[in-house]
Amino acid sequence: MPFDRQLIEAKLAVARIDPAEMPGLAWDALEEGLDGPAIRRLAALDRPSGWQADQVMPAFMAEAGLKQISVQEASIRLARHRASQVLLEGLDPLAHSNEFYMLWIDSGHVRVLQDAGCLNDEIAIGQKREAELSEYARTVLEELVKSPD
Repeated sequence: MPFDRQLIEAKLAVARIDPAEMPGLAWDALEEGLDGPAIRRLAALDRPSGWQADQVMPAFMAEAGLKQISVQEASIRLARHRASQVLLEGLDPLAHSNEFYMLWIDSGHVRVLQDAGCLNDEIAIGQKREAELSEYARTVLEELVKSPD
C-alpha cells in the first residue's frame, strides 16, 4: 500500500489503524524512502499492543512528516476518500451508508457530511424505490467529493 500521508493522518486521528497494523505502516514508510529510529523501531515490533504503538507514535509521526489533525477534519477526509472509492469502483452506495453514518457521528455532525451520514435514514423511511434511492445516494457522494473544504 502506498504511504498516503493525508489518509494516514486521518486514520490515526480517528483511531482507524489497529496497533497490530502499525509495523506495516512503518514498512510502507521505509519503502517510501522515509527512515529514522522511530520508523525502524515501529517496523520491528511484532503484533504490538496499543501501549507499545502509542510510545513510538509521536516520534514516528515526526520522522514520517505526519501532522496531527482534528477528528472533524479526519472524518471529512475519510468520508471523501471512501465516497471516491465507492463511485470509482461502481459500488452500491447504500451498502456503505453505515460507514458514512459513523464518520458523520465521529465528526460531531459536521454539515458537509450530513447528507451522506443520513443515508441510513433515507433507507429506513422507505419512501423512495431502491433504484431511486441508489441514484440519490450516488448524487450525495458525488457532491461530497466535490464539496469545498
